[in-house]
Amino acid sequence: MDQINRDNVIRNAFDAADELDLKRPSYQDTVFSFFTKMINEDIDGGDVSLVPRQSYESALKAKIITKSPAVVAGLDETIFFASQHDLQIDSDFKNGDSVKTGDILLRVNGKAAEILTLERSILNILQRLSGIATTTKSYVDTVAGTNTFVVGTRKTLWGMLDKRAIQCGGGLTHRLGLHDAAMLKENHLAVLRNSDNPDALRTAVTQMISAYPYLRFIEIEVRDTDEFSAILGYLKNITAPFPFVVMFDHFEPEQILSLINEARTKKLYNHILFEASGNITLDSIRSFAESGVDVISVGALTHSVTSADFSLLVEHQR
Repeated sequence: MDQINRDNVIRNAFDAADELDLKRPSYQDTVFSFFTKMINEDIDGGDVSLVPRQSYESALKAKIITKSPAVVAGLDETIFFASQHDLQIDSDFKNGDSVKTGDILLRVNGKAAEILTLERSILNILQRLSGIATTTKSYVDTVAGTNTFVVGTRKTLWGMLDKRAIQCGGGLTHRLGLHDAAMLKENHLAVLRNSDNPDALRTAVTQMISAYPYLRFIEIEVRDTDEFSAILGYLKNITAPFPFVVMFDHFEPEQILSLINEARTKKLYNHILFEASGNITLDSIRSFAESGVDVISVGALTHSVTSADFSLLVEHQR
């Protein structure tokens, strides 16, 4: 398998682009429900600042401006939601675009009450998702020129919206939840080892293949070289309609390079994809990419991201 074909296998396994598209009704429902829940929690018994009410029934023009450079995410989702609330929104940008300080990200027209009530929720969403996209882009740029993809994890606050923001920054989503790919991590393996079946791992993997042939992948975590060699032995005679992935958890890049070469020597490289994980930072990610892994999962893309800085300003009415 050449690198182009391997890249296609990686993308098919680790990027849920089709499922995170606003043309898809299920994603539309996710976006609408999320925005609605956030705004309803904010409003609760009503926006008590809008007094006297008649002053806020007038038409208003506003704009959202950028106060720092960022990669945009959440823009299409915001426009989609606002269209359900009698607001007219337009933008010269799209998800994944880069913006600089002072750019007008969005122009908003509608009733003053509607704009001011939705303001904070919309800004919170745009800022967090754009922060994720911006951070992801910095990791993706750092591994440029290698054959490695940056992927997210399930360490998310906002689920699919966070995953979509990773895509806007050039990363891949990894699995969306517990339903689309199987991951046998440390605790799963401990349960299997403690069972009465000495061949529990092989049994688990073969039953997964039979029961869920539509999975994106099956991934197995390894913690040391002995576990890696044992997993190679498990997987060499098992086939599936999707890839197997071995996750190197808290390995050093030099160890990973050696173990991937072992897989090549045993003619198993084309049978398996390789992932590195475990406190990988912007400073260290390049060395992991150069070890030959196919994907690097980074929890920091979503679990502790710094939001972008945007602001909504009312335009002066003549």
